Parts: sequence; structure tokens; C-alpha cells
Amino acid sequence: MNDGLLGARIRRRMSLRNMRSIRNSVLLAMALMVAACGSDEPAAPAGIFFPTVPIGQDYPAALMEGVLEERAGCLFVAAPHDHWLLLWPEGYTARAAEGRLEVLDENGEVVGRVGEPLLVGGGEANPIEVGGTAEAERWASELTGLDIPERCGDLYWIVSPG
Repeated sequence: MNDGLLGARIRRRMSLRNMRSIRNSVLLAMALMVAACGSDEPAAPAGIFFPTVPIGQDYPAALMEGVLEERAGCLFVAAPHDHWLLLWPEGYTARAAEGRLEVLDENGEVVGRVGEPLLVGGGEANPIEVGGTAEAERWASELTGLDIPERCGDLYWIVSPG
């Protein structure tokens, strides 16, 4: 067999292997994209602003007690004189169930329902304590990676994971 013919066969086999490898890589990438799209559900029903914060190591140790309320598409804990926008831990979600919103933790357990008492750990960003409304909003925006809508107020409570 001459060297030219042998070289052509080797190149053809290598080309087929490369094509199979590329095809398999493309199929794997497509499967991963489909899986990612299927699991990328919204954290809350349409029209509800539901900011989440990446889970960290340390959290403030205060307790907030009030009633979970939805106003203008924002979820608040209503305490005696204030309404605090809740910044939920990443992995928490909200859903509509039986005509009202409920919040679920990362395991799918209900942690609060609109209209019911709510007790959550965590801490606050109060404009008076952090240098004004703009600073409080900047703090919340940096934590969540989202622009905080004006309708959601300027008092923020970072909820510690359960």
C-alpha cells in the first residue's frame, strides 16, 4: 500500500472521529440547555417582585414579627408602624395557592402566607441607620442584584434561611 493512500485513510478516520466528537459535544450542550431551561422557573408569579439574596455564612440575629402582606406587587412584613420589604434567601420562591400568595423555602416547605402572622430571623436596612433612603436602596440592590422598585418602599429586611 502506498504512503499516500494510507495517509488519506488515516486522515478520513481522524476526520470521522472529530465529526463524531463534535456531534456528541453539540448534543450534550443541547441537552444541558434544555435541562436548564426546564428548571429555570420564575421565583414568583408574574407581577410579584420577589428579591432573593445569595445564601451566606452569617446573618443578623434579630427577629421580625408581623403579618405577611402583598401590596403593589411587593411582599412585606407589616409590623406595628412599618412595612419592611423582605429580601428572601436564594432558593426561596412564591406561588399562588388557594387564592393567595405563599412563600416556600428551598425544600418546598411553606414558610409564610399572605394575611397570616410571620416570624422571621434576619436584620434590617433602615434609611435612618444607613445614611438615607438612597443608601438603603443601594444596600438592597447590591444584595439582590436587582433594582428595587419605588413602590416597594425603603425599609428592607434580609431574611435568614430557616
